[in-house]
Amino acid sequence: MIAPTHDVLQRIASAQAIPVLRSADPETALEDARILSQGGLSVVEVTFSIPDVEQVIKELSSWPGLTIGAGTVLHPAQATAALEAGADFLVSPIYDRWLINEGRRGGFLAVPGCATPTEIFKARQDGAELIKVFPIARLGGARYIKDLLAPMPELRLMATGGVRASDVTDLISAGCSAVGIGSILTDAGLGSDPVARVKAFVSARLQAPSQS
Repeated sequence: MIAPTHDVLQRIASAQAIPVLRSADPETALEDARILSQGGLSVVEVTFSIPDVEQVIKELSSWPGLTIGAGTVLHPAQATAALEAGADFLVSPIYDRWLINEGRRGGFLAVPGCATPTEIFKARQDGAELIKVFPIARLGGARYIKDLLAPMPELRLMATGGVRASDVTDLISAGCSAVGIGSILTDAGLGSDPVARVKAFVSARLQAPSQS
């Protein structure tokens, strides 16, 4: 059963940091998700670059307390497969109106990817409730988020692309509802033990103010 859009938005905003998994195989993806969950992260995005990602989503959807996003969704067939496997929300690196339309019809959260103010404004006009700003590291990081929100403060933004663990606090403080990050499990600066590394990241992230 697909979770209501409002509930998923609340979970994402509460989690703030959304780890994005591009694991080499399904087994590694499940192990990575286990580490992230044990470390205190409750929302995980798994991408269609993972082989047999539908099986990964199906397994993760049975884990209590975990919210699953399917990422790198580029085609309607991928959206259907992810939702049938149990994904709670869908994320794309591009903006295409079909994703938002399908989300409205199906009652699930669809997160399109945008880069420019015009794309972002158009996505919001078309009904996107959360918009992925990608690739944020190339676009200017937290300063770019502040520039976007100055004239459009009503936007809910999720910054993704080249985000380091040390960037998350600044992006949340700049006004992001959430931040997609792929480097938590490989950031040696957070410690050597994987679960302890994630716990250290979560502890540091909680120092940033929440955005609604």
